[in-house]
Amino acid sequence: MSDRTSFGLAVVLLLLGVFLRLYAVTTLPPGLNQEEITSIRIAETVRLGHVEVFYNLGGEGREGFFPAMLAAFTAATGGGLLGYRMLSVFAGLLTLALMYALGRRLFGAPAGLAASGLLAVNMLSILLSRTAVSEALVPLFFTAALLALTLALPIYGRRHEASATPFAALGVLLGVGFYVHPVSFLITLLVMIFIIYVVLSRQPLTRRTLSLTWFAVVVLIVIATPYLTSSLQFPQLAGAGRVFASNINRPIDSLIDGVGGLFFAGDTSAVWNLPGRPLLNLVSGLFVLIGLLVALRYWRQPRFTLLLLGVLLIVPVTLIRDSSPNFLYYAALLPLLALLFGLGVTALYRSLRDQTARRIMALGLTALIIFDLQWVVGDLFGGWSRLPATQTAYNARLGMLAHRLDVTVSDLPAVICTPVLHPPNAPPQLTSTQLIALMMHRADADLRYADCGTGLIFTQGGAREQLILPEANALESMPAYLAGWVADGQVLHSPDLPPNGVVVLDVESRLANTIGEFTTTAPTSFAPESSGGMEVTAPPVRFGGNVTFLGYEQNWSDIYLPGDVLEVITFWRVDGIVPTDLRLFTHIQSDPAALPAAQHDPISVLSESLRPRDVFIQVTFVQLPPTMPTANYSISVGAYEGNTRIRLNAFDGDQPRGTRMFIGQIAVQGR
Repeated sequence: MSDRTSFGLAVVLLLLGVFLRLYAVTTLPPGLNQEEITSIRIAETVRLGHVEVFYNLGGEGREGFFPAMLAAFTAATGGGLLGYRMLSVFAGLLTLALMYALGRRLFGAPAGLAASGLLAVNMLSILLSRTAVSEALVPLFFTAALLALTLALPIYGRRHEASATPFAALGVLLGVGFYVHPVSFLITLLVMIFIIYVVLSRQPLTRRTLSLTWFAVVVLIVIATPYLTSSLQFPQLAGAGRVFASNINRPIDSLIDGVGGLFFAGDTSAVWNLPGRPLLNLVSGLFVLIGLLVALRYWRQPRFTLLLLGVLLIVPVTLIRDSSPNFLYYAALLPLLALLFGLGVTALYRSLRDQTARRIMALGLTALIIFDLQWVVGDLFGGWSRLPATQTAYNARLGMLAHRLDVTVSDLPAVICTPVLHPPNAPPQLTSTQLIALMMHRADADLRYADCGTGLIFTQGGAREQLILPEANALESMPAYLAGWVADGQVLHSPDLPPNGVVVLDVESRLANTIGEFTTTAPTSFAPESSGGMEVTAPPVRFGGNVTFLGYEQNWSDIYLPGDVLEVITFWRVDGIVPTDLRLFTHIQSDPAALPAAQHDPISVLSESLRPRDVFIQVTFVQLPPTMPTANYSISVGAYEGNTRIRLNAFDGDQPRGTRMFIGQIAVQGR
């Protein structure tokens, strides 16, 4: 095979890999799994300046290189399901290119093409390239380290001119590898054992090669020193303790299950696999076995020795696990399997003397790649993504809503329903709203937030908007009054949207009619302490802080018993920038000058997300005390700043008229 043909086919495989890794990358996987969420949260911590060698996750360590790279990468690409995945995509594509170079270097161009082709269409390799986890970098670092090692040392038993570049690259890769993943301990051990083997087996090494080997070791030590220092300070977090599986009760059974996962029955978890799907098909597994037998036959030759050492060191820690087969641990095994596959293909190809037989085998290998391509497209893009277990593991409902917002929010305002309007900055578990924000690529999206249980926002005076419902039962749990407004909307049904996930509302006409009716059905009075006394007026009434009281629904009863709950529904409009700590109050008092006998001061929308011309409904439930005296009580409402407790003035034109409005009365009778 000529170099031009070989490079041309390598480019074709790389383009195939690009398609499989970039097609629908924002919707497949359909969201983020817990491992990705953890990595992204660490990356955001790094972005804030908190840089560590490894991070403490409930007593378990996590290396900091991938989150640091993710923070740097997303500074250019942005976040969301697109931005957070691009680092892994580029790592996967670079792995394909380096695997071709490594296979070509070790066993010839056909081996490089076969190895790269296997990774290009392998489901686990594609999934790692589509997810923001540190394991996505493991195949790249392992492949790059092996390539640097084979370029640095004479693997063919012939003296060669040593260059400083591959030795420097080897030292850097091995040093940085400690900060990527604990399996780097074994990769470094593999390299050191191979170097010792090359020296002891009396390979043709020049003095320059030996000196450059020491140079690579020094570079490795310098880069790895901070990691080793931190490991001594925090041994419980260090990667050395996480390299080997712990508490394995039946290691032999685990090993058998792990081997079976390669060719027969794979990982049963939907996080990293279509449950039960083997890592490789049986024909590819046969080529891997042939490659292993060839390596055993020529074990004295350095390039085959390197492959066997990799199998001996990497296979036990990837296959012998509590939950074997666990495909996430197989990330380090992918380069070795690809090389064995390439070696098996090359050995069988070269054993055929007849050119016709070789052409038939080449066609068969092409057919095998096409079969794998159809297999992975059907499983990955079809069955796997639709599995309920996959949807749950990747928070698919939230991922679909995030993608919807990315695509539509610039043209259609959105209100997100969330019961937690003010989540803590660093909660153990992110809320649904926080996860949607994490999955969105558009960090500047103009979003409103309401709890949709006691509050609802109508953007731009009730103009067309979309109501986003992260919780599956949000519509069913909505109280009757708010549900009546939402019932006027259209629930969207689409394969790209979760059930009852998006409701499009257009209530401008109804809202205008309702507010217009308040001028006759919702009389209000100014506070008695204001100039002019309790003068009756019709809404709307302008308040300070750029909010306007539009009116109320007079839906309460005339008589209540102590311990009952009073429901007060008020309408408010935003006229400008409102205080970020805006609060509303509802007071029940027997005398306007007396202290409230009952009160509730909520606000059920996120005030900082409000925009001019937004109208919001506030449903306030006031619990009447069980010992409330029999009397007639007035209902007053108003607004204040939560941090300073300063009430906002009510205005009659430009004249301040107190800080509250009286909207009606109730009678409380003793039991």
